[in-house]
Amino acid sequence: MRNGWVNRRFSILSKLIVTFLIVISPMYVVGTRINDWGSTLVRKEIFKSLQFQLLFYRTSLENEIDRLQRLQREYVNDEDLESLSITSQSLTEYQKLTAIKRFQARLNVMMQSSLYVAKASAYIPPIGKTISTDELSGNLLPDKLQQLKQDAAIPHRGLFYHEGEKVLLREYYPRTQVTEGRDPMFVLELELSIPKMKEYLSQMSDSKQAGAAIIHPDWAIVSTSNEEAYASISGPLREQSLRLEEAGTISAPAEMKTVSIDKQPYLTVSAYSPVLGVTLLAFVPEHAVMGALDRYRLYMWLITLVAIVVVVLFSLYMYRLIHRPLQKLIRAFRKVESGDLQVALVSKSSDEFHDLYDQFNYMVTHLNKLVFEVYEQKIRVQQSELKQLQSQINPHFLYNSFYLIYRMTKAHDFDNSTRFSKYLGDYFQYVTRNGESEVPLEAEVRHVRALCEIQTIRFAGHITFAIEEMEEALKTISVPRLILQPLVENAYQHGFERGHENRHMAIRFTTIVQDYGSPLLLINVEDNGKGMTAEDMARWQDWLNDKGQPTEITGVLNVHRRLRLKYGDLAGVRIEARPGGGLIVSIVLPLPAAADEETGREQR
Repeated sequence: MRNGWVNRRFSILSKLIVTFLIVISPMYVVGTRINDWGSTLVRKEIFKSLQFQLLFYRTSLENEIDRLQRLQREYVNDEDLESLSITSQSLTEYQKLTAIKRFQARLNVMMQSSLYVAKASAYIPPIGKTISTDELSGNLLPDKLQQLKQDAAIPHRGLFYHEGEKVLLREYYPRTQVTEGRDPMFVLELELSIPKMKEYLSQMSDSKQAGAAIIHPDWAIVSTSNEEAYASISGPLREQSLRLEEAGTISAPAEMKTVSIDKQPYLTVSAYSPVLGVTLLAFVPEHAVMGALDRYRLYMWLITLVAIVVVVLFSLYMYRLIHRPLQKLIRAFRKVESGDLQVALVSKSSDEFHDLYDQFNYMVTHLNKLVFEVYEQKIRVQQSELKQLQSQINPHFLYNSFYLIYRMTKAHDFDNSTRFSKYLGDYFQYVTRNGESEVPLEAEVRHVRALCEIQTIRFAGHITFAIEEMEEALKTISVPRLILQPLVENAYQHGFERGHENRHMAIRFTTIVQDYGSPLLLINVEDNGKGMTAEDMARWQDWLNDKGQPTEITGVLNVHRRLRLKYGDLAGVRIEARPGGGLIVSIVLPLPAAADEETGREQR
């Protein structure tokens, strides 16, 4: 089930689609990056254009207001205005009327000199009159005079005064006199034209959803039909204007931001004017200026969709072109897998699949021959070889043991003869038990201990032995019978020279943890005898690695072949020189996982 999922997951169709997508991806990525880079560049240029436009309008407005202020200051020295305000008591009514008319004409000139002035007025408290472009001479009411004085006394923000919907420019003369609570000699006032100012602001953008405004902390002149967007944008700007004015900011650069209102992005540019104490704002919906780029982005998505559709369709075509012959081949393989070796494929085309089908048919024919002529024969040979290897292990020292018992009984050494007979009985009981092919490792070690006790008695204590205590988890693991005896016999027969003192043989158990695969158990049979020459060692290594065949299969090689047949290439026998002299012959066995956990995973 899992293999089927893997096949479906990485089918030819999937690989074709992924391959084509990988091929076109670099071009698509480059095109997308170029489009994004162009969009970013255009966005920056639009911001810069709005910024320059707003700064131009700010400069123009500052220059116009400065010109009007200078014009007001020039009128302070007007002879008629001085006569009406300072020496009015010496003037006749006719002279006053003539002076008022001449000054009104000058006020008209001042008003007409600027498109943004709706009305010009002069308040003259000494004669209690008001002269304006709308009215030749009107009475200056006490409430109006008081209002003028209060406005002058209260610190105001910027150059402008605000009364209701009116935005005013005033020039008090003298201002020190007003601040001391006395009436001014006169006040010149210019009322800005709100409609003209809105018309001036509307020139910043031609979009219906766009807008522009002059924002003061206390008032604003707004030119937009999108009141909701303006309300969301202007709030923070009023607070910003107030902070900049309180901080005494001399100059402030234009700020550009993108603000989202009801999930619609707006491009905003604002510039604070320290001269006027107001902030100029221009905002426009992003789609109004980025519409062309949005269309290009849509085109990119359409191209992407078309490319994917083309890739899928072409992949489907290639898939059908390849998949049908492959499916036919796979069905044939499954028949072979189920045991049908009579299957044959026929191709109607003359393409590569025709050659593939021919090779498949040849393979099936050859496999049919191998199965019946080679494979079954090989299995029979392996089975017979296994039985032969197991049957070859017979105790070769039987006659020597009987002679030894004879000598001990003749010498009346009944203690040793009793012990020897006991060990010999245990030994033969184990080797003649044919019912079990595998035994616990503890039983195998107990059998080898009996053999070592027999050899110790035979050699009259000239050869000693030691068997390391096993961990509890190792005692119960199953191993093939009679795998340790040939190694121990080899140590006694070939490992020690006559006359060699302190001859000793030891059996040790070591667990090796591998990075991959099952842990291994090493059973080392060590002796301190004469060891092995380099030539003999090389020859044995070749035999153990199946690089050569000895003239006679020894017991050690028998064990090695048995272990390889049962456990695979990781198992078997290893031979190496022992440090200090002698030989170490090791049995390597795969260790069950449960036994490995209990042994504490010791590594040597």
